[in-house]
Amino acid sequence: MISASFDESTGYLDRPPSMTADECDPLAVARVQYSDGIPAVVSCWKLTAEEVGEFKRTGRIWLIVTGQSMPPVALTANKPF
Repeated sequence: MISASFDESTGYLDRPPSMTADECDPLAVARVQYSDGIPAVVSCWKLTAEEVGEFKRTGRIWLIVTGQSMPPVALTANKPF
C-alpha cells in the first residue's frame, strides 16, 4: 500500500530515526477527536494495482503493527470525516 495525502490532513508523522528514507516515507495524518472524546490519528492509504488484484482474489487485508502489542486500530474503506 502507498500512503496518500488527503484534504483533511493536519500534519505529518516522520519516519523513525532508525529507518532510512528508502524504508519509510513521512505519513500525512489528521489528528481528530470523536464525539465521545476519544482522540485518534487518521491516515489514508491506496492499494497498488497488484494489491487490488490480490484483495479481489482473497478478500483479505493484513495489518502489521511493530512492537509487542497492538493498540486499538480500525481499517475502513469509508471516509471517516
